[in-house]
Amino acid sequence: MISLTLAAFFLAGLAVSALAAPSGNSIEAAFEPGAKRLRVSATLNLSGAPSPEVLVSLSPRAMGLAVSNGGKPVRFSRSGETVRVSLPAGASSISLAYALPLDPPPASLPATQDNPGALASDAACGPDWAMLMPGSLWHPEVQGAKGTYRLRVSAPPGVKAVTQGALGGFEDTPQATLSAWTVDKPVGRLGLCLARYRFEESRQGPVPVQTFLLEGSARLAPTYLEASASHLRFYQELHGPYPLEKFAVVENPLPTGYGFPSYTLLGSQVIALPFIPATSLRHEIAHSWWGNGVLVDYAQGNWCEGLTTYVADYLAQERDSPQAGRAYRQRVLRGFADLVRQGGDMTLSEFGSRFSPASQAVGYGKTLFVFHMLREFVGDEAFWQGLRRLYADKLFQSASWEDIRRTFAGLPGFDEAQSRAFFAQWLTHTGGPRLRIADAAATANPSGGYSVNISVEQAQPGQPYLLKLPLTVETDGQSAESTVMLDGARTEVTLEVSAAPRRILLDPQADSFRVLEQSEIPPSVNSVKGAEKLTVLLADDAPESLRAALPQLLAGLGQERARIVRERDLSPDKIADLARQEAILVAGKPRAAIPGHKDMLAQAQGADTVFAALPRQGGFTAVFQATPDAAPKDVAATAAKVTHYGSFSVVGFKEGRNVLKETLDAPNSPMIWTFR
Repeated sequence: MISLTLAAFFLAGLAVSALAAPSGNSIEAAFEPGAKRLRVSATLNLSGAPSPEVLVSLSPRAMGLAVSNGGKPVRFSRSGETVRVSLPAGASSISLAYALPLDPPPASLPATQDNPGALASDAACGPDWAMLMPGSLWHPEVQGAKGTYRLRVSAPPGVKAVTQGALGGFEDTPQATLSAWTVDKPVGRLGLCLARYRFEESRQGPVPVQTFLLEGSARLAPTYLEASASHLRFYQELHGPYPLEKFAVVENPLPTGYGFPSYTLLGSQVIALPFIPATSLRHEIAHSWWGNGVLVDYAQGNWCEGLTTYVADYLAQERDSPQAGRAYRQRVLRGFADLVRQGGDMTLSEFGSRFSPASQAVGYGKTLFVFHMLREFVGDEAFWQGLRRLYADKLFQSASWEDIRRTFAGLPGFDEAQSRAFFAQWLTHTGGPRLRIADAAATANPSGGYSVNISVEQAQPGQPYLLKLPLTVETDGQSAESTVMLDGARTEVTLEVSAAPRRILLDPQADSFRVLEQSEIPPSVNSVKGAEKLTVLLADDAPESLRAALPQLLAGLGQERARIVRERDLSPDKIADLARQEAILVAGKPRAAIPGHKDMLAQAQGADTVFAALPRQGGFTAVFQATPDAAPKDVAATAAKVTHYGSFSVVGFKEGRNVLKETLDAPNSPMIWTFR
């Protein structure tokens, strides 16, 4: 390991002085993994700064801080993250020098986290890598200023540095590898990642597309370069010009999944998954427009996770087929009902970031529906044009829910009053509407055909919602379709049809957000995650691989505290007690007759491990089964992955790879009326 002094680094001969405007800020850093520290020298431009003092944000962990102007020491004081600098008369810049300690990665990461790398320090390092999050405050920033930067980083030979902005170049010397970056867009605080990266670049997209992958993943570079360029072209056409200098896919030894301005940071295990280029990568690139392009005004809540999910994860399904889009919307509704019913609900104005499955169901799922319902109100063309206008008007500025409302208010069918009512109900209320067809009757007309009278009811407590819902009356001949505007507790609708009606379908494509009735929700992995009290039955014949993987399965489901009983301890009374429990998880194949239990391995052909949530009277029974010859490592891999298949009722795996996923049909719905 090297211990390169900053002075030596400055004289290393890396020609980058022309890469940034003179008015920007400069940062010189040296990564010293042996000492577990980053040494930094930064010069901040003070154009427009108040005099006679300036406030600078910096990590309170920064050691040996010295502040100077023109080589002369400057007085300062520190309080937490704020450095208060007393400026000399006429000072146009200040320089800061310090060392930032770096923490080792966590020894273990619990499976309950959606993003387990988040439990690592914001400034962590290993023997030849480092991850410094923007929130670590590793570099100084004038408070209230949106800075641009020239960055030069020294690291041990072969260790490259990645951050926001444009790549100036790399230079290898016998003592170090030097990395140069310029950040000319006001993107806020910088992240910084260092490792022994294999660097590749493509010019097939609207901007340079790059990969920074470790040796074991270098073969994936062509796939990620091609997918990134394709996604960038798609969103540029949909939303407007890509706002940043490049887009890079950066690998991280920690199991992270982050999106920063101009790059995404993906853990080694994640980046190797075959579906990531078409799914998670698409999502992170969409954040270049929403979240990293148009910023979030958190005072009214975080809208960008729901919008990004809508234009990335959801839109990909909709473009595949209408059926796939409907299935996605149904999964979101079922996920909300399963995960939020036991608590964790909040208003959208309170959502900042996900911290639990319930918070994700609200901030991602419910918010996604707000944009989908907005699109239903104003129409396709106006919706996509409105997003383009919002992006153009608010690029590199903070936008609030109110800014979004004003963008669409006044469009046909969405006047000022309607826009205010629409956004207020979704931002300030928890839960959602509970809808049902309360009554329906058909009357034969003397001149032919039928008049169908329908009563639609909002059964939730509190104020009724303003809703625009499609309604279909199925007949023996041609069905009749209409749109119903609901704004009261009960709405009466009359439709004329040419033949005898058979069924009425309210919102048949699941275009509106609502709280599903329990009868509409087939059991799923999310049902197990959302269960308030889960009882686990460990069958006597459960193979050792299944027993060893059970704690990991429960941790991934957030059910570490579930009560575990052993089959050999069961008496007839205890079996009867199980039948009264709402939620049961059976590990293995018990000899006793357990309510709702089935041998799912016999039905999941080709799978060596299976997890299923099955309906029964009064609740559900989940099963976790593995064949006797399933390798322990494969069963353990399955146990870790089950939590990611939340909307599915049955998931099967072969050697740790998913080979089966399906959702059972819901028993019935209050949104369907059948004439008898």
